[in-house]
Amino acid sequence: MMGTAVYLHIPFCQAKCFYCDFLSFVRTESSITPQRYLQGLKQELALRGAELKSAGWEVATLYIGGGTPTVLELTELRELLTCCRRYLPLASAPEWTVEANPCTITPEVVKLLSAAGVNRLSLGVQDLCNRRLAGLGRLHTAEQAREAYLLCRDYFPAVALDLMTALPGQTTAQLLETLAVVCDWGPQHLSLYGLIVEEGTALAAQVEAGQVQLPDEDEVLAMFLAGRRYLQARGYEHYEIANYALPGYRCRHNLTYWQNRPYLGLGLGAHSYWHGVRWENTRDPQTYLAQLAAGQLPLAVQTVVTPEMAMEDTMILGLRLVHGVSFAEFKKRFGQDLRQVFQQEIKSLQKLGLIECDEHYLRLSAKGLPLANLVFAEFLR
Repeated sequence: MMGTAVYLHIPFCQAKCFYCDFLSFVRTESSITPQRYLQGLKQELALRGAELKSAGWEVATLYIGGGTPTVLELTELRELLTCCRRYLPLASAPEWTVEANPCTITPEVVKLLSAAGVNRLSLGVQDLCNRRLAGLGRLHTAEQAREAYLLCRDYFPAVALDLMTALPGQTTAQLLETLAVVCDWGPQHLSLYGLIVEEGTALAAQVEAGQVQLPDEDEVLAMFLAGRRYLQARGYEHYEIANYALPGYRCRHNLTYWQNRPYLGLGLGAHSYWHGVRWENTRDPQTYLAQLAAGQLPLAVQTVVTPEMAMEDTMILGLRLVHGVSFAEFKKRFGQDLRQVFQQEIKSLQKLGLIECDEHYLRLSAKGLPLANLVFAEFLR
């Protein structure tokens, strides 16, 4: 059987973080209850699961994100996990990840997840400074993050921590202090995401009003480089721009995206890339429920991906990986040599010192890693 990746979106949270522009709602303020949403998601799981089975696919990686999936009640979470097993053709040993925030982690939650077969927990720690956490709208403290990690460590073979850089008031020295503490905990995987001020968020309004000051570009670059050096020295492989893993613990699910391979996204606003088409589910809760109740998939936007678009996507996504894009894999997939297809772009970027290549791969250079977006733009025709 062929293996693929499936993502399930749970759009509920305890509170909306000030920087968040994801499709998510505060559970108590949402126009749709989790019970009603899960009923729709169950119908979508049944439709997609039947499609996968009939086409001979199995789910090699399953990722439940949000939102905060663990904000669901135990009965709701149990129903969701049961439906995943009932409707999806899971591989014999799938990578099964669930996202959580520290203040939603309890012994009951981790026992339920582990017993259901979840083997990877992604914990949104973000920072270990209580003042900065509060300034981001996070509900947990540094001590709660530590306690949540220690509890998860006892139940899951892999625990991944999300951290953020370029936070208001943050310095490189403070980031390294956070990394030192976190590395002593011993997580198998670390993500180090730079804060992006997204339009329409509470943080954007604060920055616009001059209430919040962000680190300058030099400090942001210093954080990226210092964080990279520190984590590599502690034994973490830097395998994607923002991601680090101990040997053997790279996120297989996210590698599907970065390798531009097919995947299915289920749930409100979820994205898919399947049979040469990219689509997005509707973002409107009532439309989502109505379409599924009528036995229809809740699709909103569809784009047929041409071979040219697929090659561009493969370069832009693949260059996020530190080892880069394989000449042999590109040739096998598209029947063309990427060095010919993107001859001018490669020549220009090499002249600037932003990319490099050996006999097997084209990759970002050390200079190009922190300037990746400039490189990606060159491959968009």
